[in-house]
Amino acid sequence: MSSSTHILYFNGLGSGHTRTREQWVMRFLAKRSIEVTHVPINWRSAESFQDLFARMLKRTKQELKQHGQLVLVGSSAGGSLAVSILAELHDPNLCVVTLCSRLHPAKLPWWDWRSLKHMAYLGKKHQSQSFFDAVSYCGNVAIPKLTKQDKQRITIVQQWADDVVPRATMGIPGVRTYRVLAFGHGPGIILGALRLPKILEL
Repeated sequence: MSSSTHILYFNGLGSGHTRTREQWVMRFLAKRSIEVTHVPINWRSAESFQDLFARMLKRTKQELKQHGQLVLVGSSAGGSLAVSILAELHDPNLCVVTLCSRLHPAKLPWWDWRSLKHMAYLGKKHQSQSFFDAVSYCGNVAIPKLTKQDKQRITIVQQWADDVVPRATMGIPGVRTYRVLAFGHGPGIILGALRLPKILEL
């Protein structure tokens, strides 16, 4: 890891408002020479995935030009977006870390209620069509486009058990998985974020 590392952070489901725990983690990382820029994503807005993807792709290119090297960190819903951007750019100066993220719409057992459609709240007041489309795009378009070199620049953070994202949807063949000793979606994300200094040295 260089003396100063720059992270572009994509948040999980929600309005995109920087939460207290995210602010705390950013301060923790800043003390370790890791600068985090949070680009707020309102996953429940009317913005289409196509527009969101184009906007974040443009922002990533700008940050790469400014800093030379960049790490995209996607928390939960933000992970599929980060992987899709890497698959589009194939830039050797771009790395990705996903924190407990659903990356593809895997087939689940009949008893598992955490389907992509259900977790995106489709047909309900707080639905997120952009999240549904982001995962579908990542699994069906982006992941097949990843080169061997791309995969070497991705780290998937996974905890021992997740009550929100099925572990079967987190992995990508040929990509390193970093497991943290945590149980539950939120604790897994937080512990994974706190381990970023170590992860970025791998």
